[in-house]
Amino acid sequence: MTLGMESTESSLLAYLAEHKDEILEFARELVRTPSPNPPGDERAVADAVTARLAELGITDVERLGAKPDRPNLIVRLRGTGDGPTLMLSGHLDTKPAGDLEAWETDPWDPVLRNGNLVGLGSGDMKAAVAAMVYALGAMKATGTFSGQLVAVFTADEEAGSALGSKWLADNGRLEADVAVIGEPSGIEREWESLHLVSRGAALFKIKITGTQMHSSISDRIKGVNATVKMARLIDRMDRDLGAYLTYEPHPLSPTGPTINVGVMAEAGVFYGVYPGNAEFACDLRTLPGMDEQQLIDDINRFLTAAMAEDPDLRAELVWELMVPATEIPASEPIVGILQEAAGEVLGRTPRLDAFPGATDAPHFQLTAGIPCVAAFGPGMLPRAHSPNEFMAAKSVSEAADIYTLASIRYLGVPE
Repeated sequence: MTLGMESTESSLLAYLAEHKDEILEFARELVRTPSPNPPGDERAVADAVTARLAELGITDVERLGAKPDRPNLIVRLRGTGDGPTLMLSGHLDTKPAGDLEAWETDPWDPVLRNGNLVGLGSGDMKAAVAAMVYALGAMKATGTFSGQLVAVFTADEEAGSALGSKWLADNGRLEADVAVIGEPSGIEREWESLHLVSRGAALFKIKITGTQMHSSISDRIKGVNATVKMARLIDRMDRDLGAYLTYEPHPLSPTGPTINVGVMAEAGVFYGVYPGNAEFACDLRTLPGMDEQQLIDDINRFLTAAMAEDPDLRAELVWELMVPATEIPASEPIVGILQEAAGEVLGRTPRLDAFPGATDAPHFQLTAGIPCVAAFGPGMLPRAHSPNEFMAAKSVSEAADIYTLASIRYLGVPE
């Protein structure tokens, strides 16, 4: 490390230490600003981010999107020398709070309890957004770096990203040499892994057709109960579909694809009506290299086999969508830089892993052509989308330190 870099890093960390409490309070402010999706409206939280950036002296903020109430923010901070562009990214929306009776506190009242920050979106992922804002603030205050640091704060991630990262990528608004998404990267502990893979998501329904008629005569006239056929097919699919899937094993996903059968189900009309129609939805998390048409063919092979065994079963695949999986090579410089920075801040080095869910990475990487770390941020995935969502309060400032150190080390300082 050169003397110039060492001095710059010391200044950056001193700035963040001075603002440590402020960073946590800003994370609480973001939690306090509702942005549940659905219904979806990120205006207030985008306003809060923009206002805080302005307080930190950062005004190059572009607000754009497909709809006025679904804004994305692109923040640009240019260095004093030529160099690469690093993108930090987080989404502004959250899942809905769900059953309020299951919450011990108000979801939008960010409580500090037992060293944790409790509140909707704390780990997924308003703490990461706050940390990125202050990483930008530190870099702005220090002012000595090469290239460009860009932050992209997206709308609509929790409902598929059509109005967020997908819209930005489709419209050519994303440019960088590499990107880092701050999704919660812990499963059993915070900061557990650095996720090189963003698994894909295949969403589909199976429709069952039976015989609709008066239910009082079902024991006298032969009919096909669509609900019963659905129940039996769900059980069979849960047990057997995995054997029909075509994929190459992946070292970071040793358990293979994740198959969730019957995440939603609907059947029948009302009492007195023998059910003639039923349908259930499935959520399948895919590995890198899994092809959409091959997956459709695999599911249809399963259905064909099930219908051959039961001639009364009439089942049809209704394909919704597939977001492909992505992967960044471990040799990409940002990977080692993040591991090194995390090791210094946390006292341990996160392992390389695959993010179990989908992130904005496919739109950054596959559409915009930006290699992307799928997830590295504060919080734990099992606590997200759950009542009483919480994360370690100290992880907010840890995230700011890690993102800032990684930024200066990737971008460098002018010679």
